Amino acid sequence: MPARFGVTIPKDVEVFEDEDGDLPEDTMARGPRVTKLAGSTVSWSDLLNRLTGKVPFLLRPAILKSDEAIVAVLGHEMYELAVLREILNEGKTTIEHYIAHTCPDNAGNLHDQAWDHADRLVERMRSGTK
Repeated sequence: MPARFGVTIPKDVEVFEDEDGDLPEDTMARGPRVTKLAGSTVSWSDLLNRLTGKVPFLLRPAILKSDEAIVAVLGHEMYELAVLREILNEGKTTIEHYIAHTCPDNAGNLHDQAWDHADRLVERMRSGTK
C-alpha cells in the first residue's frame, strides 16, 4: 500500500512491529541505533543488521491502524534513510554529524526535512493525486 502513495521501501530495509514495547512513548518509529566514540566516522554498514545485512526499522503498532499514519511515518523514515545513504556513502560523516542530521528538535536538519516530505505525501494521498 505505501508504494502506491509515494513510499518505496528498499530491498535492504526490514520493518518490524514493536511487539515488545521497546519504543519510547513519544516515538512512532526508529531506525538502527548508531553508537560510536566522539569523532568516529559513521558508514552505511553501521546501519545494517549484522545477521540480515538489512537496515531494521521498528514501528509502533498503532501506526498500522491508519493508512495516513503508515504513509507519513514510513515516508519520513525512507526519505531520511535515502538521504543518509547518500551522505554516508561519501565516507566522511562523523558521529556528531550523524546525530545532528537525525535528532529531533534540530530545526532544518534531515529529520525535520523528512517530516516535511511526509506531510507532502499525506497531502497528495488526501487529494488523490500521484
